[in-house]
Amino acid sequence: MSIEVARMAIILSALYSTMSISQTLYPTSLMDSLKDSDQDGVIDARDLCANTPVGVDVDNTGCPLTKLEYYRFNFDVQFDIASYKLKEGAYAELDDLALFLQQKPITNLLIEGHTDNTGTPRINLLLSKQRAIAVSSALTSNFGINKNRIKTFGYGQERPVASNDTEQGKRLNRRVSGDIVVPFRTPDGLNQNASQKLQVPHKLTLSFGRNKYSIKASYRSELEAINKILQDHPDTLVIVEGYTDSTGSKAYNQRLSLERANMVANVIRSFYPIDADRIKTIGYGQDFPIASNQTQEGRIMNRRVDTTIVQRFKASQEVVIPKWTIWSVDQLDKE
Repeated sequence: MSIEVARMAIILSALYSTMSISQTLYPTSLMDSLKDSDQDGVIDARDLCANTPVGVDVDNTGCPLTKLEYYRFNFDVQFDIASYKLKEGAYAELDDLALFLQQKPITNLLIEGHTDNTGTPRINLLLSKQRAIAVSSALTSNFGINKNRIKTFGYGQERPVASNDTEQGKRLNRRVSGDIVVPFRTPDGLNQNASQKLQVPHKLTLSFGRNKYSIKASYRSELEAINKILQDHPDTLVIVEGYTDSTGSKAYNQRLSLERANMVANVIRSFYPIDADRIKTIGYGQDFPIASNQTQEGRIMNRRVDTTIVQRFKASQEVVIPKWTIWSVDQLDKE
């Protein structure tokens, strides 16, 4: 018995004499196979994106989370010539968009109508707006989307996506497109001096003289600040809405309100080139007064343009990472 005990003591002594106290009990091959070199929570053996920056959210392959660009849509909802009636198949096209809006109540929708160059520019402008309204009405009546979350714009034949020299091109230009947006909030680090005159959440109201659409010099610094935000934040848009008082005919006021909105848009672009599709202009004429048109003070308040900065909506894809993919060597040593 004493011989066996002595033999065991010799064996244990030999083992401990060759093993450092700091050595792990796990084989080197196992340790190597479970390394997480970039410390993103996914072991190297499963990591398809090496050297992911620290702090970046990743999916279960170790790659940065995919940004789903829901914010821009282009419906394949073409219209017949001179028509704004939705075809039967259009409602199926709207189903996914409506579901998304229902699930994301913080979002709003900007809908743009377009035409080909058949007819006069004036008629096409009206027709394009009616097409945008047709899509808006379908979303509110068929899918229950609150109408206050939707703004409609008509650009007539001004923004073709294909040549109007062919029938195929014309068909593509008779369309509806738009953006899903959320209110813009000034991120940390934005030059506050450039935007300090903008009212939260970045709204500006400009007043106009009677029958005028020229812009007062006093507004130029605020409009330049809007341009600066659009430059610094390429996912932002500005909505420019023109209004009039009730003086004059309804048709005249409609044109004047749009001229006011377009003039503001032109001044914003004059400081630094901004893509036209990032400035959304519309004229409401004498509709939507904010004061009584029975008084001079009220009419002055109603002769205005409102600008609002918004941001295109983006959503990160949610990925559930199973526990076994986030094991690390350090965690194994503690277990």
